Amino acid sequence: MIKSVKWLLSAFIVGACAGCNTDPEYYSEVVPDTFYTSETAVWQRYCRPFTIWKEYVATTFPRFELMELGTDEMCIPTRGADWDANGRFRNLHHHKFEGHEQIIYNGFNDIGWATALAWDVLRDIRTRVDLEKTGLTQEKIDLMTAQLKILIANLLKDGLDLFGGMPIYEMDDTEIKPRSTDVETFEYIERLIKENIDLIPAKETLGATETTYIHKAWAAVQLAQLYFNAEPYTKGKKSMFEECAKICEDIIDGKYGAYELATDWRDIFSYGNETCPEIIYGIPSDATYSETESGLHKRWLHYNTNQYLGGTSYGKNNGYGVSPSCRPDGTPYTEADFKLGRVMQKFEDTDVRKQPYCYEGNGEYTGMFLMGYQVSPSSHNTDGSWRSMGNREYKKRVIYLNDCVARFNLDGGVYDWSPDGKPLDKDGAEIDRSTLGSLSSTIFDGEESSLYRLIKRQPPVDILEYNDLRMRYPAMTPISRLTEVYYMLAECYLRGAKGNKGGSKARAAELINQVRRRNFVDGNDPNPVTVENLDKYRMLDEWMIEFLGEARRRTDLIRWDAYVTEKWWDHEPSNNDNWNRFPIPDKAVAGNNLLEPNPGYPDPR
Repeated sequence: MIKSVKWLLSAFIVGACAGCNTDPEYYSEVVPDTFYTSETAVWQRYCRPFTIWKEYVATTFPRFELMELGTDEMCIPTRGADWDANGRFRNLHHHKFEGHEQIIYNGFNDIGWATALAWDVLRDIRTRVDLEKTGLTQEKIDLMTAQLKILIANLLKDGLDLFGGMPIYEMDDTEIKPRSTDVETFEYIERLIKENIDLIPAKETLGATETTYIHKAWAAVQLAQLYFNAEPYTKGKKSMFEECAKICEDIIDGKYGAYELATDWRDIFSYGNETCPEIIYGIPSDATYSETESGLHKRWLHYNTNQYLGGTSYGKNNGYGVSPSCRPDGTPYTEADFKLGRVMQKFEDTDVRKQPYCYEGNGEYTGMFLMGYQVSPSSHNTDGSWRSMGNREYKKRVIYLNDCVARFNLDGGVYDWSPDGKPLDKDGAEIDRSTLGSLSSTIFDGEESSLYRLIKRQPPVDILEYNDLRMRYPAMTPISRLTEVYYMLAECYLRGAKGNKGGSKARAAELINQVRRRNFVDGNDPNPVTVENLDKYRMLDEWMIEFLGEARRRTDLIRWDAYVTEKWWDHEPSNNDNWNRFPIPDKAVAGNNLLEPNPGYPDPR
């Protein structure tokens, strides 16, 4: 508000210079009195922290990239002259975390900014709102307060996850504070949730429209997540899988509201998903105003994927890729190479998601990946002209997206690719791909066609519907969904928790299979989870294929002590558990000299 007042004041002074009176008139001191005049105005103020939080969790890059890059499920290879970024993305991939890195600072700063704004709004609501003047009831003020405190708990939980103990502020604090310990931060988040969860109503109607409004189940999910990761969050001082299991059982049983698994995976992510019964919390999107997640969406698309969609104007950055399953010669990596990652191998060939993305109109589409020869398979592509053409190594040739990384063009003499993925020389003759096995395959060695791309949240329409703003970015971004609760409960049972229902490995397998079945025609899963095959690696694989690209992979790897101890494509383990947390950013320490660095990182002071 004060920034707006200052801007308006500047405009007033400029205009006044053409008149007779240049004395400024200040309004900032009376804004609260003139603003909080109605219930609508108070709700508007209440919503402001949610807009910042929405950007943090669904639209901007820092949180997503800190959670996903540097894991076994995705990466940004250097693509020729593109995406070098002074080594930023290579460093993340190789766990070379540095306190001066902007993306780490942005992640830390976004958490602090949104938390401070929530406390600021709480102070206004609790001390400046006249109930009689605005028509608000105390019950509504209490509801606003409870929801904002759940939001603060969510932000601090992210801070605990990424950075460890955080500075803890209350509504009336004015002094700069040092970081609290891991355990103190954990217990404070727990208290915020427990004190406010029963003040928030449950969702009573199955499939009722989701909005930014917090329901009780989402608060319960926050507590379950906190307990699920209690050991890494508190550096091994607590294990709370039993407590997590009991909350998850209650959520599934409907004690926190009406939810059920979607029968089709697309219902969770696509058009009209605001009524999907699986979504426990999601962020609405409106292309006219906010275009939720459009920024992240762009980084998956090839430079010319808009042509694959018929000539739309979707932005495209050709950055993110799904970590490779194959060597440059086309042969698959094996478990002997590394157990984690190898993403596309972990999807069964009959999994309906493992198909090229094909938009067929009216919100209907199939497939979850940009893969292979980039000519749209849509029936709308009547003349075959909807295709992505190269503009780097494969300029004016149809792009063939490979499930591997290598400089095929520069180092391997590959001029083009056939529709079925055969490398071709300049004369159009086929190159024996086995001869390309000696090509280097590292994070340095990408080209424009390297890696498959994920099309999951915010599936794009084609040109026939693109100009309809209601269809351009219409889908809600799911933040929490019931499948996560099923998988948390399954893992708790796998780890020996009994919950209230006598959990077992067999029950864990069935929970996962309940979700898996929807991804196969008539539920015919060729490789269901069983008591015999369910272990650490199968559990991590199930988390990966179900939640691919949903900004949680780092957390899952850390919980299984795999983030710094396991090998994956072009990534050797450091076996240094200090790297399970990012450094406290140098700029944050410069702004608050009381912040102590994390162990293993240099002190910038």
